[in-house]
Amino acid sequence: MSSIKRPSPIELTRLEAVARRLNGAWSELTAVEILRNTFAGSLFIKNPVLVSSFGADSAVLLHLLSLVEKSAEVVFLDTGFHFDETLTYRRELTRALGLTKVRVARVDPLAAKRHDALGRLHRDQPDACCQLRKVNTLDRHLRMNDAWISGQRQAQASTRLELQCVEVDRLRGKLKINPLAQWSEDEIATYKVVNNLLEHPLASEGFLSVGCAPCTSPVIAGEDSRAGRWRGSAKLECGLHDRTHIIASSESAA
Repeated sequence: MSSIKRPSPIELTRLEAVARRLNGAWSELTAVEILRNTFAGSLFIKNPVLVSSFGADSAVLLHLLSLVEKSAEVVFLDTGFHFDETLTYRRELTRALGLTKVRVARVDPLAAKRHDALGRLHRDQPDACCQLRKVNTLDRHLRMNDAWISGQRQAQASTRLELQCVEVDRLRGKLKINPLAQWSEDEIATYKVVNNLLEHPLASEGFLSVGCAPCTSPVIAGEDSRAGRWRGSAKLECGLHDRTHIIASSESAA
């Protein structure tokens, strides 16, 4: 379980009010304008960070960030199970976009030794593996940030249909900004072509969403972009995005 201190009901109420205000004020803004506002040092957002998986579509949001602030903080969660292609892509894309503050957040080695000494937790308890290698790691690395930016989109999966531009991360007591929330698959693809963005090496092999190597497979025609994640199980999300009320799981909650 995470050791993060849960926010109080009063703080959550305040954050919900801020999210409603920002959603209203930003409803007509473009993604790059949303990012500019996020990094403008406003009363509501003082220390944001962008969290990126450096996956199949990550180049779009990272490119937009590079137009706003190349020295903005970016966090990459290194679970220890990424494809080699993803690790190479992170280095190459970071260099291509001129991003200067990409931080690698690794799983706590003591926690990994204690809970997954054999490196098989993903096979037996995938929810617990995600909690250990993703959720807990993000908890530690977001302690000093009051908001984080995500590349989530409504079009990615059925679990994200109600996604808004600004949400409240109720588990961590922070705002979460989704500049691409309403972007379609076609808009993402067009943006990558128009801006000649570096593609993830696995995208051409049918990996439309790239996570950890043991739990990610190619997507076939007609499936949504996240269909290859945890294929063969009822698991739909890793838990980073706090959708416990709708996340189907392959096991009991860890």
